[in-house]
Amino acid sequence: MSKCRIYLSGAHSTGKTTILKDLKPYLNIQFEEEIARRVIRKFSWKRDDFLPETQPENFLKLNEEILRRQIQTDEENSSMSKDFIADRCIDPLIYVQKYIGVDAMKKLRELPGVLEWTDRLKTALIFVIKPQKECIVDDEVRLSPKLEELDAFHNSILREYKLLGIPVFEITDLDRQKRKAFILEKVQQRFPGVLISF
Repeated sequence: MSKCRIYLSGAHSTGKTTILKDLKPYLNIQFEEEIARRVIRKFSWKRDDFLPETQPENFLKLNEEILRRQIQTDEENSSMSKDFIADRCIDPLIYVQKYIGVDAMKKLRELPGVLEWTDRLKTALIFVIKPQKECIVDDEVRLSPKLEELDAFHNSILREYKLLGIPVFEITDLDRQKRKAFILEKVQQRFPGVLISF
């Protein structure tokens, strides 16, 4: 099993990718970035192709594929005992719950490997990034962000982690240096061997 598994979790437009970039000089681990964007590119989709209001089947397919990739990434890195950090976690479950419904979320939970993966997450270091209006940028790739929706997503994902018994750290600061310092402090406490410098 992998010694160090770190996840940055939360709604889109919260700065997860920026945080990953800020952490790169400090962590000697595999960086698994932009999983959602890679899946969108794989399908050659534009945002209109997977809007939950007009294309719920594609939205479900997208999140199912992202979830599969998350599990695959965890399994591959764990089997090679590679320490890693990823920019998504149980996020696809919450996306389908919020935008399609509870039945769609149940369908994703029944995918092969999901139960085992969520159980393994109990030993991972997970950070949930709180939405900030200053981070909201419409990149025309992901869902168009509105702060109220992002806040609702944030509250839902925190509830889901609690329901699953998965401990998380909530990052509420907007300041990039404070975000980075908070994460590195927690990494130093749990996995000091992966730090290059701090």
